[in-house]
Amino acid sequence: MGSRLLRALLVFGSAVLAHRSTVYYRDSTNTHLVARETDQTRVAIGDDPSWTKLLGFTVHEAGARLYWSDGNAIWRANLDGSDGHIFVGAMVQVTWTGANFGFGIHDVALRVEGVPCVRITAWSRTQVTCVMARPARTVASTASLDLSAISMTTSAGTTNGVQANYDSLVLTPGLAMPLVQSIATRVTLLNPHTLAIDHYDPSAHWLVFSDDANGRVYRVDVHSYAMEDLLTSVRRWHILLFQLPKHAQVWAVHGLAVVGPSVYFSAEANGTIARLDTTSGAVTPVVSGLPSPRGLCVDVMNTTLYVAAKGGTIWAVASSGMPVHGPSRTAPTVARRLLAVSSLARLNGIALSHDGRLYWSEANTNVVARTSLVQLRREVLFGGTPQSVPTGDDTKKAEVAACFGVKWHKVPSDDVE
Repeated sequence: MGSRLLRALLVFGSAVLAHRSTVYYRDSTNTHLVARETDQTRVAIGDDPSWTKLLGFTVHEAGARLYWSDGNAIWRANLDGSDGHIFVGAMVQVTWTGANFGFGIHDVALRVEGVPCVRITAWSRTQVTCVMARPARTVASTASLDLSAISMTTSAGTTNGVQANYDSLVLTPGLAMPLVQSIATRVTLLNPHTLAIDHYDPSAHWLVFSDDANGRVYRVDVHSYAMEDLLTSVRRWHILLFQLPKHAQVWAVHGLAVVGPSVYFSAEANGTIARLDTTSGAVTPVVSGLPSPRGLCVDVMNTTLYVAAKGGTIWAVASSGMPVHGPSRTAPTVARRLLAVSSLARLNGIALSHDGRLYWSEANTNVVARTSLVQLRREVLFGGTPQSVPTGDDTKKAEVAACFGVKWHKVPSDDVE
């Protein structure tokens, strides 16, 4: 594989541990993902000439889908790379103004370009607003939406677009169908970077991603396209969480981990990791002062974060933010240094397997390595000569990782040892 490994995220699916696993990484000589089986079979996934770079990656085991970002959109494909298409190209907010908009929020069904818009953020009898991810991104389509492709349905009927004779219709006695006077649309272009999904919950359906240019963290429903801005004010979070100056506008979130309602994210520029509770909206600082934290993962008990940081160091951080060795909230007490690879190593991704092994990528040396949390000894899996990698029958149970991600194959139970 040599120089073809990529700097990116390590991700484990939450599937059954089995004989076979698939390693996903980017071939840096081209712009596509590669799925590599443990038998060394290579399958190229996608090959779109419009891609300029591939930044984030995750596997949705329950939905049997791959997700990756190229800095302009989020792509989605089946596990074998088929049916590749843009999943999120932009965020759309649509506001209807008129009359007879149902008898409650549950009496309204909205569609935008044929896609249901289920996240209604405001409702009244005369105005309704919804927000969704738009599964398309082209220069021509981002300026405006075709209003005739936008519809509202209530228990009294359906209206497509805007009614030219609204003024006369609204005065018609007994007319109960939705009457639309105007539709306002706002399309927000996105710059998705890091992706994450809860790998421990088979019913998880929220894909969380960071927007590198706009300093946002969003989540989008993988089934309904419902979309939400988890951090609504860039400047507010800069000031309160990360103690940045008021004029700061750049926030590099290059680490994301999700478990249950908790979303953990790292700001590489100032070494801060925080936890967002998606139920209450509360944000709690976990640790500060880490040297450029990038890769981020969390254990199944939601007690420990594992962080790949600048200088070739892997840290273990109490997810509660409580000190490990003392009362201070500085890195040496809240975080424990687990392993120092090399001061010159550039660690970009990290993942935790179900048997308690950490995997990470070393971009500048094109190496993927792992360690047991018990022995804390580096083993090279890809890129160079493997060290201490099991042989023979033991390889069937060995976890395999790569720069971009890992997906465990589900196989019949009688094939699992």
